[in-house]
Amino acid sequence: MPELLLPSGAHWRRCLTAGAARALPRAGHVRLALLAALLIGTALLASHWLAPRPADLPPGPLLGQALARGKLLVGVREYRRPALPGATVAAEPDVLDAALAKELGAYLGVPVELVGLPAAQQEAALAEGRIDLLIAGSAERPAPVGALAVPPSPRHDEGALLVLRGLPLEAAAPLRGRSLCLAEGSPYRHQLVARHGAQARLYPSAVHAIAAFQAGECAALAEEASLVDWLLQQPEWRFHRRLPIALRAEDAGHVRLPAGDAQGRAWLGAALADWQRRGAQDAALAHWIGELSVDVLKLDQGLICH
Repeated sequence: MPELLLPSGAHWRRCLTAGAARALPRAGHVRLALLAALLIGTALLASHWLAPRPADLPPGPLLGQALARGKLLVGVREYRRPALPGATVAAEPDVLDAALAKELGAYLGVPVELVGLPAAQQEAALAEGRIDLLIAGSAERPAPVGALAVPPSPRHDEGALLVLRGLPLEAAAPLRGRSLCLAEGSPYRHQLVARHGAQARLYPSAVHAIAAFQAGECAALAEEASLVDWLLQQPEWRFHRRLPIALRAEDAGHVRLPAGDAQGRAWLGAALADWQRRGAQDAALAHWIGELSVDVLKLDQGLICH
């Protein structure tokens, strides 16, 4: 009886042929998908291994001066961190700027001298040759000559917004016309001002922006998402909430030479890419977030930003 259920003769052959014809496109699609995946993987590996390393490129005439001197002079942001009222506190270099400066010095093979610069003094320091390069936050638009954007970290490129829970906000445009506390060089500033209509108030550092927000100087605060999530876990922040607005860092700051130098820019680009590729950027950002968290705890314990 089982043989009665099977097609016979030419009909059986046609069934086999039709089945094979249907199977072939599916098999072809699988092979094409595997080939595409292989090509993509090969391209990614090639971009990783064949990308120019800073050691393979000339640093250019401007950075060549640092090599001749035997020391790299790097301008970085500096500010005072939380301390007791009345205490004498010296300004300290930004943790993230300092980490990148030391990496660039290591790539060049020379020691680094950090030159702390408030925002108002950066232009003069570059123009007068007091520094070989400047490391700072996101540049103004249009970017100055010689500025090179630092690529954002894929792990720390998300930003978040904090407001008081009871603050009445328009659903369509919650930030329009609202004051916003931001650190100088914040990677979220341009989109928050241009796209959401916020009124940015700039402070020397993230901890100063947080202190100002806690003091009621602004309606909202924008910072790195994991830091904001940590803040919301602290008892002192239980009356705040996170706004459902997506933020992505447009860059992670910028490095700037005193003037146009194609070789120097190419060398810096290779150094920044390698710094990110090795995971050193993520490590520096994690350390910066940790230091900032400690400073916030100091604020909560009554210390102040001078």
